[in-house]
Amino acid sequence: ETVPFRPPLMENPQTSGGQPVPMAGEMFVLSRRGLAFTASSGSRKFQAGGQLFLSPLRIVFVAEESSGSGLLGTLFGASKANVLAFDLPLATLERESFNQPIFGANNLTGVSPPLPGSACDGADIHWCLSFQDGGVGTFLPIFFG
Repeated sequence: ETVPFRPPLMENPQTSGGQPVPMAGEMFVLSRRGLAFTASSGSRKFQAGGQLFLSPLRIVFVAEESSGSGLLGTLFGASKANVLAFDLPLATLERESFNQPIFGANNLTGVSPPLPGSACDGADIHWCLSFQDGGVGTFLPIFFG
C-alpha cells in the first residue's frame, strides 16, 4: 500500500473531518464535490479526487478517502492519489483561467509560487481543478467576482 506524500504547508494544510481548518477570521463560502485535482512543481506531481473549499483567502482542495470508486476512482484511485489536501492562496494565483473543453470536464487552471518551506522544489506550481460533477455555474461568479 502506498502512503500519500505528506509535505508541509500548501501540500497538506490542516484538515479536520474532511474539511479544511479555517485560519483566524476565515470563513468558507462555497464547497464543491466531485473534483479532480492535479498539480506539478519541478519533479513533483500531485493528483487526487475530492472536494474544493473556497474562502475569500484561498482555495483548499481536500482529497476524499473514497476516491477509489466511480469516475474519480478510475482517474485518481487510492493507488494514484498522492496528496491529502492542497492550499492555493488567492493572493498568489497567477494566470488563472476557466476552460471549457469540447471533450472533458470544465476546469480551472493556474500557476502559484510555492510557499516558503514548501516541498515544491522552489518551482512554480501549475495546477488544474476539473469539475467532474458540474457545479461550476455557482463557483465562477463567486471566484471571479
